[in-house]
Amino acid sequence: MNLYLMINQKIIKMKNLIVKPIGKKVLIKTAEQSRFVPGTNIIIPDTALEKEYKGIVIAVGKDVIEAGEIKVGDLIQYADYSVPTEMKHNGEKHLLINVGDVFAVIEEA
Repeated sequence: MNLYLMINQKIIKMKNLIVKPIGKKVLIKTAEQSRFVPGTNIIIPDTALEKEYKGIVIAVGKDVIEAGEIKVGDLIQYADYSVPTEMKHNGEKHLLINVGDVFAVIEEA
């Protein structure tokens, strides 16, 4: 995805942008939900899907790094009442949430 920025009447092409959350923020990519009933060809309509509040951590703010509880690549569960900021990065939808809205890091047993 190409992004252009205008500074002093000049158009500058910006490449390889990296999102760095500030402070106690976490950037996540939400987990995809399956719309099919397992073992069948039945499709569940969007209105019937229960929203899962899970995501993969893409980036963390400096304060989150210092705490050391959440790191890039973790699968997290976040609060259903949280008010995330939606943003697009590299053409994909991401959410920016407060670290206080993260309930758990999910790991394999």
